[in-house]
Amino acid sequence: MAHAAWKWMVVAVGVGAGVLACSDDDDGGDGGGKDGGFTFDAGVNLVRPGFGEDPGQPVGKTFAFPPGVELAGVPYGASDATKDCGNGVAPIGTGPAVLVCVPLRNTTGAPVQLTFDPGLVVLNTAPSRIQNGMLIDREPITVPPTGMGPGGVDAGTDGGSEEEVFLVPLHMYCLNEARGPSEEGGTFELGPVSTDPDIVRLLKLLENKVIANEDDADVVQDAIYSITEYNGLTTEDLDAINGLRNR
Repeated sequence: MAHAAWKWMVVAVGVGAGVLACSDDDDGGDGGGKDGGFTFDAGVNLVRPGFGEDPGQPVGKTFAFPPGVELAGVPYGASDATKDCGNGVAPIGTGPAVLVCVPLRNTTGAPVQLTFDPGLVVLNTAPSRIQNGMLIDREPITVPPTGMGPGGVDAGTDGGSEEEVFLVPLHMYCLNEARGPSEEGGTFELGPVSTDPDIVRLLKLLENKVIANEDDADVVQDAIYSITEYNGLTTEDLDAINGLRNR
């Protein structure tokens, strides 16, 4: 299996044109995410809205926040340098290329536990050709009460009126192989939790697996591309997933 080095290169599209694409370090620059280009048992592309280059919005169920927790602004690309949101909160997820800060407000006055569902899609809304991302991991996070009152995330000792929010960094996998990674400050929006049958199957296979390093993340990303760019999981994907360490 090819191992993605998470570098980005120009892949020719037609004559004299190119797009930023996720490249493997040993695939000869074909941009296919597989050894030697196509993995033939994946078949031709199955149209799935919002995945790969297929038009439309991804299909799925609406993600619901717990009572008292809500979006407090527009999600945006995390720092290119530090890969985080600058507030010391550990990232949720193991994806290496779509890194997004999600601003949250907690109006309950008490900490609330939140879990972003595996399969959550985050959609690029900037004009540039940037990936949509998908969260694969299920990790709960505690959202503290926000605002400027006692016990909340305070604006500072000067008592300023600007609301403070709680930023959660999501580290996600690519859903559009020919597009670029997230850019610092680029805008996103929360999409649905995918109900695509092949994605649901992949999430089930990964449920008790450990994604501990770049090679493990390569396995996940290659499997996602088999779904988003082709026709579904291959024998190679299934063997590689089976070889991941169990929790």
